[in-house]
Amino acid sequence: MSAPLWLQEEPWLGRLLGWFLDRLEQPRTQTITRRVKQSTVPELFQFSEDTRYRWQLMERLAQEYRVFSIHYDSRLSAFQERYENAQLRLNPACEALLRGWLDRPRVDPLRQTWRNALSGHEAHFQDGGAALLDAKPALAGDSPEDMVGHFIRAASLLDSGLTLRELSARCFRGNSKFLDGRQELLTRLFGERAQLIRPRPLLLTAWAPAGCGRLLIVENQDTFLRLVAQAPAGYALLYSGGFRASAQRLTSPHTRFAFLPGSDPAVFRQRWLDHTLAAFFWGDLDFAGLGILATLRQSLPDLVAWQPGYQPMLLALTRGEGHSAEQAGKDRQNDPGHTGCPYADRQLLPALRDSKRFLDQEAFLPALPSRG
Repeated sequence: MSAPLWLQEEPWLGRLLGWFLDRLEQPRTQTITRRVKQSTVPELFQFSEDTRYRWQLMERLAQEYRVFSIHYDSRLSAFQERYENAQLRLNPACEALLRGWLDRPRVDPLRQTWRNALSGHEAHFQDGGAALLDAKPALAGDSPEDMVGHFIRAASLLDSGLTLRELSARCFRGNSKFLDGRQELLTRLFGERAQLIRPRPLLLTAWAPAGCGRLLIVENQDTFLRLVAQAPAGYALLYSGGFRASAQRLTSPHTRFAFLPGSDPAVFRQRWLDHTLAAFFWGDLDFAGLGILATLRQSLPDLVAWQPGYQPMLLALTRGEGHSAEQAGKDRQNDPGHTGCPYADRQLLPALRDSKRFLDQEAFLPALPSRG
């Protein structure tokens, strides 16, 4: 709704309505009100002017536009104006109307604080700090001025050969995880210089005896160590540590291995990404475990579910064994839908959906021939 013409002709009304907008932009717990007194609305007490007309405009704001309601003081004497000491109670629903009339779009106080914090520091960032204005990253107890300072320090350390965790710890009060998941923010702020951050190596534990022709990735530590002790013939074992090994960097040159005694590291490093090395995964028989399989297949497309491990679990599930999602705190697990492994997609996932029960791999250990 466009502003009435008389609002432009009576600038004092614009100042009064602006006062209400000022209060709307401040933290509040009560209704915004204003008493009509000579000190608050002096224009209504300038009796050389047409104060009756001016009050009629106030009544129109209340009755026609419902900007506020008017509550009169019943204790006035006969010599006082009817509107003296009346209370104006703002209708918050009219905020958009007033902003349009006065051409005062809402200003986000936090965004304005960030603008002030960035003022004079725009040259430190490729985008002038626009990404910080959009993201407004927060660290408990730190102001936007503090945060801008942290990111300026990060800019100065980009060519220091630090990993993301190291950079985060040095620039954000020792918090090594603050920058996790914020790579896009860093790229917007620093452009190609963000690529100077050293990729963090993926550290995996492996048992790889000489002559192994198969790779088995195991989800849980206890089962991994139990299999190492059993020494399945022809297998190299890799402990995935839950989702740690499911990252796309699994097959990157930054992956590092910690080998258990009895391993042949040189042969394993030479063969482990060779497509002729048959690769298997065994984990919990639940949606999360098969989700790991699905994600690992993005890096190792020939990886399949390990039937010697899963088949006993599948049989136990058909016998009614296992736990419900609620019993094990797994009610937030998401069905991966499709893993790409025929055995998992045709047998394991349908069994989970039908039974609505899960099994953890630590309860099973397949009988395998030893190396002999």
